[in-house]
Amino acid sequence: MFTLKSPLKLRAACLAAASCFMPMGAAAEDKQYDPSTFTWKPELSPKGPVVVAVCLQEQSAAVYRNGIEIGRCEVSTGKKGHETPTGVFHILNKDKDHHSKTYNNASMPFSERLTWDGVALHAGALPGYPSSHGCIHLPYEFSKKLFGITHKGTTVVITNSKPGIHHSSGHKVLVRSSNKKTNIPFVWEPEKAKEGPVSLIFSEKDKMLFVLRNGKVIGESGVATNFFKDHERGTIAFVCSGWSKESKESPPISTWSAISSSKSHHSKPLTAWFDLNPAFQQKLSTVITTGTNLVITDESVTKQTRSNSGFRVLISTKLEKAQ
Repeated sequence: MFTLKSPLKLRAACLAAASCFMPMGAAAEDKQYDPSTFTWKPELSPKGPVVVAVCLQEQSAAVYRNGIEIGRCEVSTGKKGHETPTGVFHILNKDKDHHSKTYNNASMPFSERLTWDGVALHAGALPGYPSSHGCIHLPYEFSKKLFGITHKGTTVVITNSKPGIHHSSGHKVLVRSSNKKTNIPFVWEPEKAKEGPVSLIFSEKDKMLFVLRNGKVIGESGVATNFFKDHERGTIAFVCSGWSKESKESPPISTWSAISSSKSHHSKPLTAWFDLNPAFQQKLSTVITTGTNLVITDESVTKQTRSNSGFRVLISTKLEKAQ
């Protein structure tokens, strides 16, 4: 058994594991203990919601706090046949000293689980190419620092696009009631998940907004929006930074940070509105808090496509498998 108290044994084990995935004739060097593999400047933004963004093609990750990048590192993601899934995730749980039940009790320090079938962020071998069974390997010290600022529900965005993930802040989304929408039926069943991180998914194709809490749909309704009128089509993820009011008389407006692979999504601050049934709007406003996800897509959203590669908001409700 390898533990955090035996870093030399841990490093040797990771080097041995990495050698199994090495291209023929190549010499891999495990850089997980190399300080040049990451930067970490938390003083640039001491507080606020944290977002982790991972780019599979670049084999890199960036950490944003309150919309400002505070860290960046090299990563090693899933090898061929075990590709790391793309999408928008929440951290499901954290384990400082996790050991795999599947891979011979292998040590996975500072593990932060993203899916119940085994995908996680954790310290691991960095040979310079994808080498894992689906997890995202981080430099050891970086994973330790990241572990200290995240929590259950922290947003993690994984993309396969190059040149990587773009990030911007200061976007405003007005979730407003409309008397013209009073006849639109809606579903609101908060008892299906009484607590947990909240995600919203809007499908422009379906003209529907879905509300998920802890991975279960607790609400859905037809909506109208101006989002794609002046915005490039595609899929973009937002993370709520909080609420503000421009005046005492004006309705509250939620502010958001945006994350996507398209640079054009970040060319200027966005001001968008969603018109809802007044009753649904009132209920929805009670669950949007700092850290809430909003995924806007021009694709159709179904039980299947909600977990498709590309715009996943995934909090699995399945029983945990042995990992």
